[in-house]
Amino acid sequence: MKQKNKAIVLTVGNYKGGAGKTSNTVLIAYELAKKGLKTLVIDLDPQSNATKCLLLTKSGLYPDEVVTIDKTLMTGIAEKKIDGLEVQIMDNLFLLPSYIDFEDFPKFLYKTTNTKEEEDYYIKNIFDPLEVKYDIILIDVPPMSKAVTRNAVICSDYVLISLQTHERSLSGAENYVQELNSLNLEYDLDLEVVGVLPVLHKNNGSVDKYIMKTATETFGKENLFDIVIPQMERIKRFDVNGITEKDRYDEKVISFFNNVSDELLERIHYFETQEK
Repeated sequence: MKQKNKAIVLTVGNYKGGAGKTSNTVLIAYELAKKGLKTLVIDLDPQSNATKCLLLTKSGLYPDEVVTIDKTLMTGIAEKKIDGLEVQIMDNLFLLPSYIDFEDFPKFLYKTTNTKEEEDYYIKNIFDPLEVKYDIILIDVPPMSKAVTRNAVICSDYVLISLQTHERSLSGAENYVQELNSLNLEYDLDLEVVGVLPVLHKNNGSVDKYIMKTATETFGKENLFDIVIPQMERIKRFDVNGITEKDRYDEKVISFFNNVSDELLERIHYFETQEK
């Protein structure tokens, strides 16, 4: 059972790109923060899409504030010192931003570690102090980096699998679960898959229905979120403008992710109380 004075840590993942991981991460975090939970998003993807979206969100809310980042996450990890790297986006929402130099992380591990276990636990040993500062931490990871995924998962109490309804995303999710099982066995982790969150590629599409049926058979109905994210163009605009709540299209997206965040908290509560 997780100590109550430490954050719940959750990685959002899938081994296939374009599965909605980053959008799900930032929008869930946004809603959790609005519910009063002190929330941190850790962006471990060198493409920095979560970072860009949340910094744009901050700029929209506080246009007079200028964000200056004195050193990158990769530099902080190399120095084993990440104090002060967090950026406050809004009330209760914070970001540990990424930058393109984080693509060097696997090479850095290869050069600076001596064992597989040291390599896999490298980030955990640096990030542990963050857990006393937040209620919940969400980690966004790149799709195809095993080194980053293994480090993120070992930091985590839970994993949320983001599943877009096309075949490659389903295969990526299946491979991701295999990797999680392997890590669980290798290190005897206290790790749970909190659920699979479906994101429709095409609303009412025949392929989408087939993938949903197959996912239900593969992962079990109880492991799929009751909330299914429909295809919404406005989510793409959030990547360009940041998260906004200005019109009914914004409100539709926000409403869905309010429900997703509620279900996520319910699922976490279930696992936390089962462990007692």
